[in-house]
Amino acid sequence: MVTNLALMVSVSLGTPQIQYAGMNLGSLVRDRLFNEAVKLDRAADQRWVACRTAKELSVLQQEVRQQAVAAVGGFPEKTPLNARTTGLVRKDGYTVEKVYFESRPNHHVTAHLFLPDSRKYLPPYPGVVSPCGHSFAGKNAPAYQRVGVTGAKLGFATLVYDPVEQGERHQLRDGAEKWSTAREHCRIGKRAALLGWNAAQFRIWDGIRALDYLVSRLDVDARRVGVLGLSGGGTLSAYLNALENRFCAAAPAGFLSTIRDVYDNSGPQDAEQVIFGQLKFGFNHLGMVTMRAPSPVMIIASHADFFPFMGAVDTFENAQRIYGMLGVPESVELMHTAGPHTWYESTRNAAFLWMRRWAANDVTAWPADRAALRRMDFGFKYDKDNSALAFSEPPVQNVTESGCVLDLPGSRSVYDIMRNELARVDAKRMSRPALESVRLAAGVRPLDTLKATPTAVKACQTADGKVVQMLLVRDDDLVPIPLVAFLPENAKGTPVLLCTDAGRKSLETEVRGLLDAGHPVAVAEMRGFGESARGGRSVFHAASRNDEELAMLSFAIGENIVARRAEDIAVAARHFCNMVGSKSVELSAAGAAAIPAAHAFFLERRWFRSFETKSPPPSWHTVVERPELPFYFADSVHGALRVYDWVELAKP
Repeated sequence: MVTNLALMVSVSLGTPQIQYAGMNLGSLVRDRLFNEAVKLDRAADQRWVACRTAKELSVLQQEVRQQAVAAVGGFPEKTPLNARTTGLVRKDGYTVEKVYFESRPNHHVTAHLFLPDSRKYLPPYPGVVSPCGHSFAGKNAPAYQRVGVTGAKLGFATLVYDPVEQGERHQLRDGAEKWSTAREHCRIGKRAALLGWNAAQFRIWDGIRALDYLVSRLDVDARRVGVLGLSGGGTLSAYLNALENRFCAAAPAGFLSTIRDVYDNSGPQDAEQVIFGQLKFGFNHLGMVTMRAPSPVMIIASHADFFPFMGAVDTFENAQRIYGMLGVPESVELMHTAGPHTWYESTRNAAFLWMRRWAANDVTAWPADRAALRRMDFGFKYDKDNSALAFSEPPVQNVTESGCVLDLPGSRSVYDIMRNELARVDAKRMSRPALESVRLAAGVRPLDTLKATPTAVKACQTADGKVVQMLLVRDDDLVPIPLVAFLPENAKGTPVLLCTDAGRKSLETEVRGLLDAGHPVAVAEMRGFGESARGGRSVFHAASRNDEELAMLSFAIGENIVARRAEDIAVAARHFCNMVGSKSVELSAAGAAAIPAAHAFFLERRWFRSFETKSPPPSWHTVVERPELPFYFADSVHGALRVYDWVELAKP
């Protein structure tokens, strides 16, 4: 028998990972979320396919559209575009206008407008809006200029514009990570989520205003404008076509698959590609294709893409059933080619032939000779940075003089817009949040409705107490909570429950000190931390912390991981109280664990005598006010700042 309970601390806190039902705990937590996403994605597919009449489909389209717009945070009112043209470049067979406009007051969008040779094509021209994919250079990248050139030479006024944090639209003067536009999109998305918005709100609204600019021109036919783009531009092309009725055709490339296949292959992508609750209300990839059926859509895919090709086949086949039910099977198409994620000569030209068929009313343009199109790819030089097929002449360069929209007079960034929204919300909301409002906003269920079963229990007796190790397996989702309790024989202090984001071994010194003072001590590890952390780097595209994938999977199915973690802490606290025969415990949380712990403390107050934090994250207000600060999706609650800030929950 060990003579001293404190001597067991290091061994007990350092126990190797426990296997539960033959599974690593980290994999179990991730798979629970992934399996739920798969189930909801398949159910959404079935809901779309189940429509048997045009009227049934129309009802579902309107319902999903309303929920999708609400989920991204809604759209602002339209304000003057205040468009400016800063230059004109004449090329062989086309011209390029350098333009910018305001998608919101003093929030500027830079673009190149590629126009056909008026001697060959008579205006008004059919038009194409083309958002760029992830490229630091944005519209200046050769691959995206190639889109404009291809369109102009086929008779289209083609507007290629910069997304936020790309090209000339960096939103922080010194903050942009030039090697990762996805990380910068996520910097925006993490703050937008706290307001109940999504980075997609900014992206979609920019695209809608790009369409407004294009159709305002006398040389463009407002009734004949389509949308196409690759990768992140494919995402926006799918969104814009689904949510904006004025587009007459779409050709999203390098995005549409199925959400379940994407999550299985490469995990969630960046912020605008995961919309809160989208799988519950049906805004999945099939939904994006059929949201405006019978409007024509071409799905463009490549066989070795990280957006899995077979998922694109599934979505296309289901869309065919729906378009067939409407009597227009020819209005949905799948164009594909060999190779990894990029736009090829074949697929880019196919996209514009599709536009010629539907936007230029050229019935001879499609169906096209697919084999002939694919032969265009022979000798194609793939470049992972999408800079393939550079021109023999220099591409068109910046619209603004400095190359940054922040230097335009009065320019407002997305962060300024979010700060202004936060100030507006703060002026309206209660000074002290109500318990039920917090519970509803976060999605934390009452502890009385949650049950957990101790399993894998191991006890070790010492001369002055015992150590108990166990897994508390929650009945609602079968996710285990690792719990290690140190129980002195003659305890004289209040029971203390510790939790941290760093793994329980990091609490060794603190546990020893509490035991020396006579306190019963328990260490609980909530999901995604410690033993249940997913090993290795998260597969979430822009993750810098391992639990970001869990957070994004949670968002997709309409949950907050903060809420599930808060429930884990409350369950652990109740069980520890029962173990030691106490009515409440002192709660101490370190690092990011402080945010869910604050929710547990506030919502299940009777189980906690006190609450303290160590090295906690900043308040959510501070995160929105200071975009340069590191922050994570896993530490956020969607829409919470409309009701409360997490630091308010920690107050006595």
